[in-house]
Amino acid sequence: MLKVVKAQGQGIVSDLGRWGHQHEGVPIGGVLDSFSFRLGNLALGNAANSACLELMGQFDFVCTRPCRVLLANRGAQALLNNKQVWCGEVLVLQEGDVLRTKPPCLGMWNILCVQGGVDVSEVMGSRSTCLAAGFGGLQGRALQVGDELHFVRQWTASLRPGVRLAMPLARCEPSAHLWLHFLPGPEFVELSEDSQHLFARQCFKLSTQSSKMGYRLEASESPLYLKQKMSLRSHAVHPGMVQLPPDGGLVVLLSDAQVTGGYPRLGCVLSCDLWKLSQLAPGESLRWVVVDEQKAQRLLTKHELDDRRYQYAIESNKVITDVD
Repeated sequence: MLKVVKAQGQGIVSDLGRWGHQHEGVPIGGVLDSFSFRLGNLALGNAANSACLELMGQFDFVCTRPCRVLLANRGAQALLNNKQVWCGEVLVLQEGDVLRTKPPCLGMWNILCVQGGVDVSEVMGSRSTCLAAGFGGLQGRALQVGDELHFVRQWTASLRPGVRLAMPLARCEPSAHLWLHFLPGPEFVELSEDSQHLFARQCFKLSTQSSKMGYRLEASESPLYLKQKMSLRSHAVHPGMVQLPPDGGLVVLLSDAQVTGGYPRLGCVLSCDLWKLSQLAPGESLRWVVVDEQKAQRLLTKHELDDRRYQYAIESNKVITDVD
């Protein structure tokens, strides 16, 4: 069990989200980086959807009962009893140990997976926190000082002590652009000819006005424009959709996005690339690679192969342990 003794930022309980309720106006929610989240759970011997803590800012936890945890996001920064610890390694916490998570060096959110998963009630099939509506997670709110987080006790096979898993990396150099594959959507052809060329040619910088609902992107050279003004009826939207608001920038919808919208739908980030946005911080830039459906399918197949390679590496380095 972990007790929150310092909370400087926003911390929530998350999993893969609340699917199948969008027709009722309920956002999907869940972690931004589902790829690393699933691998972190696998490394701890958890089910793929076991609830974790998603943390932005600095948090201090005191261990009140022995447990095992793992920082799943690449670039995570943390201290265990004032000694630096790394992502991708199972940490064995004893009673009285203090774990401090600090803002990551890649992106804005840390993923703290715990062996057994965070034990909170399911709401609509998910343990994720929906802050907008105030339900799910821990009483429908962000973590506060004094909160006690319980985990499900179980015998399980986890990553061997001393083995560190190289968690997924979205770009080779932190200073480099993040490249994302993009599948054009219904209104992409409604962009002016110049804007269609600029879409793939220029960089887009992540705005500080970004959240888990959506990342706002500012064009480095010129805003994008439609051939003519359009008036669209509200339509269904989903995480990964790229919208064009009136200012000519872009909005990439993410896990906490609303379920309907009215901005032009330029297209979508490929599902196998969407996790990469979690490693982008405000002021950093991305560029687009426009692909067709055949290329998108090949990239998805490659991602699935990468996932299986990770699974093999984890399963080859497991030992049986108990959370106590």
